[in-house]
Amino acid sequence: MKCDRCGRAMAYEQFFGDQEHFWGWRCIFCGEIVDDVILENRQWLKTRVVPISNKTKAPLPEKRRNSKPMA
Repeated sequence: MKCDRCGRAMAYEQFFGDQEHFWGWRCIFCGEIVDDVILENRQWLKTRVVPISNKTKAPLPEKRRNSKPMA
């Protein structure tokens, strides 16, 4: 399996948590970790449609014109 992040080799490993353990893929170069839950969540995010509107963006703060440099 090739890593989606860097395109290099991945190793199938067992991971251990506080209450459970699971199997997944870890890139031996960049450290990316992928398991079934991560893949399902990424697929769900790809199918989700989020509308983008300029009205929902917060305005940028204006620059101070008479500000003195900090010492």
